[in-house]
Amino acid sequence: MPSDSTETEGRNQIWLRGLFMLIFAILFNIAQGLLVACAVVQFLWMLFAKERNRAVADFGEGLGRWMQAVARFQSGASEDKPFPWDDLK
Repeated sequence: MPSDSTETEGRNQIWLRGLFMLIFAILFNIAQGLLVACAVVQFLWMLFAKERNRAVADFGEGLGRWMQAVARFQSGASEDKPFPWDDLK
């Protein structure tokens, strides 16, 4: 049978995770806006320069990986917190 201190510690961990989930939900929404901005910039770049902008493509790819890591943390599929607590891969 778990002790009261273990039970309290477990509840505190859940509340802390909830705080992180809230923070990442806000950051995820900001990232969605950034992704739309990247798409518009990339479209305009391709329209006028007739080639894609590698820097925008790389940024979008990294942003997508970060959003995937956030989605895994938010859904409970992973306990690993995304960047800045983990490496930005």
